[in-house]
Amino acid sequence: MVLAAFLAVQYRDLMNSRLTPETAMRSVRDSDDGLYGVLLRNGSMELGFYRPIGEDQQSPHAQDEIYIVQSGSGTLIRGEEQIDFAAGDALFVAAGIEHRFVSFSSDFAAWVVFYGPQGGESSP
Repeated sequence: MVLAAFLAVQYRDLMNSRLTPETAMRSVRDSDDGLYGVLLRNGSMELGFYRPIGEDQQSPHAQDEIYIVQSGSGTLIRGEEQIDFAAGDALFVAAGIEHRFVSFSSDFAAWVVFYGPQGGESSP
């Protein structure tokens, strides 16, 4: 019961917090790899911030994801597709799809939302 109350307070505090690019960059700086920081988790959803340096070496993920480009520009390789992007764009990657960012500017950073079940949501 005490743990549940503690977690409820933490969740309420996070939901009432303003998540800014500055807090996102701080989460990246404080992360283990210095590239991806987690800002919020709720159920199956995770909100993070990604700031690759030089090269993007990520692997396919088990959940669907949406990238919202905060700054910079470049190209997303998604399967066989090449998608140019710029600040303000939103990019979807289905679970399990090979993807990476290439030819991105030095200021590239993106919000990342992972959600749904492992293996992704089914298409209609």
